[in-house]
Amino acid sequence: MPFRKKNPKKMILMAGLQGLVIGVVGVLLFGLLLNIANDRKVEGEASGDKNNTEKPATENGKETGGEKVETSAEPSLTFKAKQYGMFSTKESAISFMAVEPSLERAGIVQAEGQFYIWSDLYVKETAAVSTEALPSFIKNFYVSTSSCENPKVKNMMTLLTEENLSKNFFDSIASKEKYPDDLATIVQAITTFSDSPSVIRLHVFTHYLEQNDCVKLNF
Repeated sequence: MPFRKKNPKKMILMAGLQGLVIGVVGVLLFGLLLNIANDRKVEGEASGDKNNTEKPATENGKETGGEKVETSAEPSLTFKAKQYGMFSTKESAISFMAVEPSLERAGIVQAEGQFYIWSDLYVKETAAVSTEALPSFIKNFYVSTSSCENPKVKNMMTLLTEENLSKNFFDSIASKEKYPDDLATIVQAITTFSDSPSVIRLHVFTHYLEQNDCVKLNF
C-alpha cells in the first residue's frame, strides 16, 4: 500500500499554530489564576481592616478608640502646707526642730524619700508671714486616696478639706462610724496644745498619712 508523502512545510506550519494556541491558552489561564488570587488577598485585607476598626485600640488596658471606659480615678485633694525645711533623714528634721522653739507645734511629713517640716496645713490660699525669724513658704500639693481600699481613710482625707476644723466640729459629726475609730482620741490630743484649724488639720493629716501607705502625695 503506497504511503502519502508528508509535506514538511505543512507540518511545521501546523506545529507552529498548535504552539501558538497552547501558549495563548496558557497565558489566559495564568492571568485568570492570578486575578483570582489577588481578589482573595484583597478580600482578606478588607476583612482584617474591618476587624481592626471594630476593636478600638487599647492603652494600659483601657480602650482609647471606642466607647468611653469608666476609670476609677478620683479627684485629688488640694492642700497648702507652710514649710520650714526639707531633710534627707527624720533625725535631721527632729534635730532642727529641737533648737527652734517656734516649731514646737510643727510636724514632720515624709514624702518621696524626704522629710518636710510643716507648721500648718491650709485648704485656701494663704501667704507666709515675712516677719517671722525663720524663713518659710507655702507649698502646694495634692493628695490621692484612689489606692486606698478602706473607705474610712478616703472619708478622713476628704473631711480634712473642710475649712473650720475644731474639736466641736469633729464632735458634731453625725456618722462617726464612717471615719477611723481613733479619730476622737487623736483630735482630743491635738486640741490640748492648739485650737488652730490649720494645726489640727496638719496633725490629723500626718497621723493618718503615716498609718496608710495608700495615701499618696504629689507636689
